[in-house]
Amino acid sequence: MPVDPLLMNPILTQVQAARMHAASLSVLSRTGVKVGHAEALDLLLSAGARRDEEDRILIPAHVIEEALEKARASSSRIQLYSRDGEPAICLEAGPTYFGTGSDALQIRDLDTGEIRPAQLRDVGINATVADAVGYDFVMTMGLPDVDNVYPRVYAELIRHSTRPAVVTGVSLADMQHTFHIAEIVAGGKEALRAAPRLVGYVEPISPLFLDEEGVAKLLFMAENEHPFLFAAGANCGATAPVTVEGGVVQANAEFLAGMTIALLKNERARVISGANTSSMDMRTTVTCYGAPEWAKTVAMYAALGEYYGLPSWGTAGCSDAVEPDFQAGVEAYESILLALQSRSTLVHDMAYLKHGLLYDARMIVLSRMLVDRARKLLRPLDFSPAALAGEVIDDVARARAGADNYPMHEHTYGHFRQALWLPPDYWERGQEHTRHLPERLDEIVRDILAGHRVPPLPAHVDAAIDTFLDTLA
Repeated sequence: MPVDPLLMNPILTQVQAARMHAASLSVLSRTGVKVGHAEALDLLLSAGARRDEEDRILIPAHVIEEALEKARASSSRIQLYSRDGEPAICLEAGPTYFGTGSDALQIRDLDTGEIRPAQLRDVGINATVADAVGYDFVMTMGLPDVDNVYPRVYAELIRHSTRPAVVTGVSLADMQHTFHIAEIVAGGKEALRAAPRLVGYVEPISPLFLDEEGVAKLLFMAENEHPFLFAAGANCGATAPVTVEGGVVQANAEFLAGMTIALLKNERARVISGANTSSMDMRTTVTCYGAPEWAKTVAMYAALGEYYGLPSWGTAGCSDAVEPDFQAGVEAYESILLALQSRSTLVHDMAYLKHGLLYDARMIVLSRMLVDRARKLLRPLDFSPAALAGEVIDDVARARAGADNYPMHEHTYGHFRQALWLPPDYWERGQEHTRHLPERLDEIVRDILAGHRVPPLPAHVDAAIDTFLDTLA
């Protein structure tokens, strides 16, 4: 369901986005970045950057602008495919797609209700739920304590969902192994390049440090033309200035520096703009996932993405609460609304709880339902005769054909499913109830796990994945 294209970004106009961009360019030319990777350093210096007396690399605006021109050519529209090679979602400034998050250390056990460390099987359980309720893409939602964890959780993910994926990894080897599994599924390196099934999630280290491992992953993505993002974790008051304006200026500068390296490596590199900028809780010193600051910066990065002509990275549908309660619903819905209003492109971390530590399958269901509600709210108005309903009003007012009320008129029967938001059966409708929402969500999760079946991978592909994973042991 589309969001009204006439809606303006409620946080940052295009004129203001130009000012933010100029401020990021000033950071790069004045303060620069530390670069811990020899090849990336050579690429920047050869393009016109210079090294100052503190070994910082100062990047002139024209170097960034030239890279942006190349990025617009390669990345303004990135088609992603399902696990099985069918067109799935097209990343470009405008449409918004929602997906889950990655690497949660904790899981709420479905049987006991207790919070415990994530296990490999939890990745499959949560992926099944996410696949069933219709997220646009998936991430692993768990980081179990197993060897070679990143390729193993990706293998578990694609065995339980056909959706496109966004993947993480600590090391270059993690990314190489994960993308090798994707090549097995796609039918080879060139087949994956032609029809990408996954996006690589790469990060610099804030503030303004492009470390060797992070840049190695970035160059791997660029060289192989795998879609990727270079999204800083620049959180206000912790790894970035305490103001959201300053946090976005810094993180956007970090993105621009990484994007420039990638496009210098390969002008066909496919890059998604944006970063992660929330706030640090000044009482607990943890990063806030339900803070209004994060929802606000998602809208700011969406405006910058529109200004650049690139898809943008976002976050929504998550909470600092520890279960799907009132707080979780408020925080999740607020951020979902703002992501849609600002037209953020690839919106992750849906259903994260406990400031990014916890996944609870019930929240996976709830957050996805909130997307449907928000899309209905922001749906474009329809000025067709059927929607304006002048004839219907006249019919009922004049009691034509025995229809002196709207429930009796055929127009109501013909349009109510499209015109009205129809909440799911578990949503309370003002009737007396005996169970609270978390209990009802638990029942939905159990029904999904009992009935939803993802088409299996072909047997030879599944076996090839296991053989490859065995070589990593």
